Amino acid sequence: MQRQKADIATRFPWVSRVEAATARYPREELHLVGVSGGVDSRVLLHLLPMVGFRHLVVCHLNHNLRGAESLEDSKFVYRLSHRLGLPLYAETLSELPRTGSFEGAAREARLQFFARAAAIFSTSSVFLAHHADDQVETFLFNLFRGSGSLDNAAIKAESLVAVGTRQLLLRHPLLQVWKDEIREFAAAFRLRFREDSTNLSRRMARNRIRHDLIPRIERLMGRPIKPALLRTIEIAAKEGEFVRSHIPVMQRDAKLTIRELRKLPVAIQRRTIHGWLRYNDVKDCGFDEIEAVRSLLTRLEIAKINLPRGTFCRRRAGRLFLQFP
Repeated sequence: MQRQKADIATRFPWVSRVEAATARYPREELHLVGVSGGVDSRVLLHLLPMVGFRHLVVCHLNHNLRGAESLEDSKFVYRLSHRLGLPLYAETLSELPRTGSFEGAAREARLQFFARAAAIFSTSSVFLAHHADDQVETFLFNLFRGSGSLDNAAIKAESLVAVGTRQLLLRHPLLQVWKDEIREFAAAFRLRFREDSTNLSRRMARNRIRHDLIPRIERLMGRPIKPALLRTIEIAAKEGEFVRSHIPVMQRDAKLTIRELRKLPVAIQRRTIHGWLRYNDVKDCGFDEIEAVRSLLTRLEIAKINLPRGTFCRRRAGRLFLQFP
């Protein structure tokens, strides 16, 4: 067993990085694993037991967007979980939530799905197979959309997300692993998986970033850009941790005291407001919305500003509070 582990570490050095990245996660507890049937989640499902995680629940959500292809994905995951002797929690969507963009609605549906699975299996831990290429594409997507800060544009290695009354710990152990490395691993272990035909579609912005934007920039620059972007993301994440350590706990209050906010540097004001909005489940807020809330600190002629999804931020008696539809 030790020799096999050493051989794997020699052939695939990144496996040791994954093991180190997950070192503090409890091996003896139950964890959910998002499995679409694609190569990324198939490799993750094979890898987790190799690094000590054996109490796993396979979670598969059929978005029902590709007809027979989606159904075949579900059948594949069912057979896979049965062969591996792992419990399976699966659902099929009748339609996506009617919220925001297509991608936002799909993400909301997945979070609600994982929350239901977490309630049934009494766990909060969810492993997801996003990798380094996903990280770079997400970073660019969020940066161009207006994320407000560099570290907010990236996928976090671990993030705590509230879904209704449930708290989910989303864990991404493959963020330092490139897609080519994942495919090489799958080939070496002869892992079967499903190919998603929509990955080639230009309908979704992320696919256009992957297939059009990044290759074009690399041609213009005359060199690969993804490793440099991944380093930038890592640096931004550490700097973000430092800034967040200076954010006051007032972001968890129902109301923000204007006098206390005014004392803070602008960068900390923005972070505090952003954290306050997220804590109160105000979604789809970027730089413009945060600046609009911040304007209530100094512009006395304004007492109310609009936020996404019919929410308002109001100023009254020296405090800011939220009003929901």
